Amino acid sequence: MKLVSVTLCDVRRFTRPVTLAGIGPGLNVLAAPNEDGKSTLFDALQAVFFQKHRAAGKEIKALRPHAGGAPTVSVELDTDQGRVRLTKRWLSRPMAEVHQDGRLLAKGEVAEDWIAALTQAPEAGGPSGLLWVRQGLTALDDGERREQDQAQRARRDLLSSVAGEVEALTGGRRMDRALAQTEAALGELVTAQGRSKAGGPLKAAEDDVARLTARVAELADLARLLEADSAERRRLRAERAELTEPKAQESRQTRLTEARARAETARAFASHLTRAREAQGAADLRRTSAEASLTALDRAEASARAAATRLEERSRDEAETRATAEAAQTALSRAQAAVTEARARHATLQDQGARQAEITRRRSASEQRAALTRRLTEAQRHARTAQEAAQVAQAGLTQPVLDAIESCAREARVRTELHARAAPRLRMDYAPGATPLHLDGRTLEPGVDHLLDRALVLDLPGLGALHLHPGASSTRESLDEARRALEAALQAAGVASVEAARAAVRTRSEAEARALEARAALAALAPEGLATLEAARDTLPEPSEDPDDLPEAETLPQRLQAAAAALRAAEEAQDRARTQAEAARLAEVRALSLREEAEARLAEAQAALPADPAAARAEAEQARQAAAEASTTAAAEVARLASDAPDLDAAEAALTRAEAVLHQVAERQRDLGEAIARLDAAISLRAGEGVEEDLAASRDLLAEAEARADRMAFERDTLLLLRRTLEQARAEAREHYFEPVTRELAPLLRLLWPEAELVFDEEKLLPLHLCRNGQEEQIEVLSGGTREQIALMVRLAFARLLARSGRHAPVILDDALVYTDDARIERMFDALHRQANDLQILVLTCRQRAFRELGGQVLDFAPGTLPDEAL
Repeated sequence: MKLVSVTLCDVRRFTRPVTLAGIGPGLNVLAAPNEDGKSTLFDALQAVFFQKHRAAGKEIKALRPHAGGAPTVSVELDTDQGRVRLTKRWLSRPMAEVHQDGRLLAKGEVAEDWIAALTQAPEAGGPSGLLWVRQGLTALDDGERREQDQAQRARRDLLSSVAGEVEALTGGRRMDRALAQTEAALGELVTAQGRSKAGGPLKAAEDDVARLTARVAELADLARLLEADSAERRRLRAERAELTEPKAQESRQTRLTEARARAETARAFASHLTRAREAQGAADLRRTSAEASLTALDRAEASARAAATRLEERSRDEAETRATAEAAQTALSRAQAAVTEARARHATLQDQGARQAEITRRRSASEQRAALTRRLTEAQRHARTAQEAAQVAQAGLTQPVLDAIESCAREARVRTELHARAAPRLRMDYAPGATPLHLDGRTLEPGVDHLLDRALVLDLPGLGALHLHPGASSTRESLDEARRALEAALQAAGVASVEAARAAVRTRSEAEARALEARAALAALAPEGLATLEAARDTLPEPSEDPDDLPEAETLPQRLQAAAAALRAAEEAQDRARTQAEAARLAEVRALSLREEAEARLAEAQAALPADPAAARAEAEQARQAAAEASTTAAAEVARLASDAPDLDAAEAALTRAEAVLHQVAERQRDLGEAIARLDAAISLRAGEGVEEDLAASRDLLAEAEARADRMAFERDTLLLLRRTLEQARAEAREHYFEPVTRELAPLLRLLWPEAELVFDEEKLLPLHLCRNGQEEQIEVLSGGTREQIALMVRLAFARLLARSGRHAPVILDDALVYTDDARIERMFDALHRQANDLQILVLTCRQRAFRELGGQVLDFAPGTLPDEAL
């Protein structure tokens, strides 16, 4: 197709009809100042070909003028069917019509289909996204990710269609379809990372193998436990029989009786020996007491003599320390007077400094109040933001609600698949020449499986009707239950679909994030709340004027420093005098205390002496001799009894052992009875469960599951091998993709750089390197003007390929050469003229002076009229 004229009305600045007429088959140039409507023309053409007339999205609303109105565009173009006129109106009384020679060819949706047949939309791989260059998106990989993907599909589709050799071998659209089908089949089995896909048949088979393997191991463990319990019960019964044997019981009782008799005899001897030892101990205590009395008498006499000597020494020390304390107190009084005088001078200067500090503090408080006022304003703004975001978040759904809905949705999908697999099927293979049958009024296709999940009627001509009833199905009930659960979850959440629930959760999450950010900012500005911040501001005084009688600020610090130094010196002298006075007073008190202590010790020593020390000493000596004789007699009796007494510890140990043996045997018999009873119950329970039968059946099921998993793994490996083979084959043939565009680019590149060559990226089908002067340069490191020139030449080459493949499409460039210098722009003009021989090129530019040398058909907007059908 080729453009002839374009008429706009109520499209942005064009509130009255304007027409761009005289668009020829070759090079056409619309050079006009900025905001003259060039980009508006570009967007209007995009809307005519790729926006439905009933569309009301942001792209269409962006066309409406500020004053309002219904954007209307009419385009005349030449097609293979002749000259036609396309007219569209949006928003108010939307319409779409196609006319030819005054005759209406199509309108409404039929007209949309007619227009769509002229070209493909960018998202469908159409060439417009490749050849229609929007202002600011001159590079081949400009735009959003969606626009980049659309342009890549357009390039791939174009090269696939013109590279016949690739299409015939392994590349092109058939290769893309084969790879897509392989990826789809592989996607049912594994994830993108190569792991088994959850919910897929391979994962289900692997899960069955894992589950049955665990079941077989569990049953094998139970079988081993049953055998082990039987062996343990036999051993315990044998041990109990040994313990209850009559001769063994009689022997244990005899040993206990004999041990008790020996223990009683040993206890009697031990009692006599204990009384003898107690008598010996009493005699020893009396002798020790007498010896202690003699020793105490000697110590008391010596202590009295020493206390008298110490009292004389302490009295002399007390007199000396009293004189020293009186001299130190006199020195302290003189130092205190000096400190009082220095402190008065320092206080006077401090008062003057305080007045100066108060003035400085008031100034600082005023500045702080202004800062707190700004901070409070910012905090109040964040508080409003947090409150508004919290209200939005409360209206959304929580993640647990979404998880519950998605869980119900997954369960419904699983139940649907299970029902489809479990339901019976009907398949008909006709004999040659047989009359087709009808199932529920529809022809029963041969070789097709029909799901029998409800009652159906099969018409048998000449025989009657065969009623097919699948009967009750647990999978159908589970499916209905899962769908009801999903509907209930959606209704409880107040949404119509799972996608709506996800959108509500995203809305809540985004609002919570905004609220959290605002609360964080508020906490940083007002950690204790707005009221506290406002109260802190209000506590600061308003700005006030300084008093007239300010102290002399220049010399005040020096005078205050000198007074402080004098005060410190006086206080240090006072501290030294106080320390000396306190030390002297402490020494005096200590001497007095020591003298009084010496007097008390002398009195204690004299009180400890008996009235007649000589008589007390004679009485103690006589008691010591009598106690020594009694101790010797008692020791002889202890020795005699110890030589004849039996071993009490051995007898007690033998008795304890005999009693412990009887007790342990009784405890063991009771434990054995309980253990045997537990084993009897466990053996009976496991034997009744049919462990061996379940183990055999589970092993059979495991073998079937492993075979099924092996088949699915083989299918996965086959698909992976097929994908690698196809990708390798496409990579080997990919170089043929670039032969057509390289041939078209060669003469264009020579206009700028002799012997230059472009190397393409095999995946993105975009220029990767520019080879010139023997150097290979990446496209990213080239200047903006060079990249712009390469992008334009590649587009012109693609346009020529389109024309040669029979798909003529105009090239529309909106300010596509903004970085090109004067010398190269002349050669780019030559390139445009070279390609314009069999192409239609429409250049839109604001560089009127530079593009005067381009040549071609000069265009301009002129007042126009809408066709009758648009009025």
